[in-house]
Order: sequence, then C-alpha cells, then structure tokens
Amino acid sequence: MDQLTQSYSPNIGESYFNLEESNHGNKQGLTQGQLNNFILKLLTTIDLPKLSELYFQQLQNTLPLSGLKIQFEDSRVVFGQNIQNSHVKTLNCMQMGTVVAIMDYSLTQPLSIRDWQILQQMHVNFCTPFKNALEHHKIKQFAMKDFLTSLGNRASYDETMIRLASHAHRSHQPFSLLVLDMDNFKQVNDAHGHQVGDKVLVACADTILHSLRESDFAFRFGGDEFCCLLPDADKHTSHIIAERIRSAIESEPLLQQHQISCSIGSATYHADDSQIGIFSRADEALYAAKQAGKNCIRNA
Repeated sequence: MDQLTQSYSPNIGESYFNLEESNHGNKQGLTQGQLNNFILKLLTTIDLPKLSELYFQQLQNTLPLSGLKIQFEDSRVVFGQNIQNSHVKTLNCMQMGTVVAIMDYSLTQPLSIRDWQILQQMHVNFCTPFKNALEHHKIKQFAMKDFLTSLGNRASYDETMIRLASHAHRSHQPFSLLVLDMDNFKQVNDAHGHQVGDKVLVACADTILHSLRESDFAFRFGGDEFCCLLPDADKHTSHIIAERIRSAIESEPLLQQHQISCSIGSATYHADDSQIGIFSRADEALYAAKQAGKNCIRNA
C-alpha cells in the first residue's frame, strides 16, 4: 500500500472551504454547507488509496497538515511527511466498538480550537466512506489471491506486471521475471493423493515467499507453476534471488522428503520489451532448465 500515491483528480488541489465565510460565521467548525461539500467529495470514489489521498489533499487545503498515516490491519497508507517536532493528533476509526484503523495527523503547528473542531468533523465524516472502501479493498484483495497458497493469482500477476512495466518505461529501471516449475511434483499426487500434494504446494509457496526481498512479488499460476516479479532487479540480481529460491526449495524438509526441487527460467525486462515477450523468454528459459536436467536456473 505504501507505493500507491497517484492523484485522484486534477481539481483536487482547489480549496473547497470558504474560510473567510467561516471565520465570520460559525467558529465551532464547518458550516453544514461546507460539511456537505466535503462529504460529496468523499463519495466520488470507493478505491481505498484514491479515497485516502483525496482526504489527505482536502485536509491540506484546510488545516496546517504536513502528513497523514492510516494504519489498518497489517497495512498502512502514508501521505506527506512527518516533520521533526511536528504536532501529532491520533484519532481512531471505529466500527461496532472495534478500532478498524488508526489515523495519525502530523501538523506544522498547534491547532486552534476551531481547527481542532474541523479536524474532528472531517475525521468522523471520512470514517464511513473509509470503512466502505476498506471492505471493498478486502474483497478485491481476496479475489486476487490463490485460495490454496495465499500467493497472488493470475489476475494479480497481470495487474502487477502492468504496473512494473509502466514504471520501468518511465524510470528506465529494469525488473525481472522468474518462472518456476516444481520438479517431480506429479509423482507426489500419484503416490500420495491431492491432500499431500496440497501440503507440498503450500510448502513450496512459503519457501518461495521467504526467499524473496520485501519488495518482490510471488504468484501461483496453477498446478505446480509459480512466478515471481522482482522490481528494480537486473540479470545479476535476479540470478542471485533465483538461486536463493532453488537452494531453499532443495533443502526444505517436507520437499526433501518427497524429492521436490525446482527448475527456474529468468528474464529481465528491457526498453523495447512487451509483457508477453518477457514471459515468453522466461518460459523458454524454464524449458531449457528442464531439458538441462532440472533443479537448475537458466537465463533468457
């Protein structure tokens, strides 16, 4: 979630509260008209990162805010920056008596009574659309995961590939793709059945995931085929990571017991590449690894 920082609307930077009117009118916070306008802004999206950034930028137009951190479950969204010696206000987002998110507001100066009232009003009215967006986010995340291993599925791979290819095109930084196939997996299913086979696949997935960097992505394509996308990884880096995976699979106790190893094909994205092209090259490298006797790595 930390990487999602794209703007929602070109008009988002425009001030939407008439502060001069408010200073001569209601000094206890926002007028009903201002509050309605704010709520209508929040109803324009249900996408969690877009909604959060919309809220942050609207806050910045109204209060001396330097940063916003929203912590929910095991994820967080961060906007702006926490300036040293800044003033921090922490407010919770509640649902049926349970805290579903903690929001830290970093401020460049202490808030006046009126500004504190405004922050509380905005926070309370943000929480309802935020909770709806959070539920939408959970459903979307669930739909992007492989049911057995909890790795990303094919849809998640496609979305991540598009994002990395777009970033590589803009930044001229490479990324790499690993395509992995588990050696000797079919004999596990044939000899022990699918229940044991599923345990082996979960062990494979966990081993792959723990062999990656924090910034890397792992996916299960189906059966015993897995893929990894490695941001900002050139050919040398991808080979190091691939070897780490191969070695870990080879030495994992359950996989050792069933004589499971893995063959890996690696390809690195380049300037005139396509998403289909990089996958085809990695897949061909995987085939070469199989032909070379399995339990090895081949680079495209």
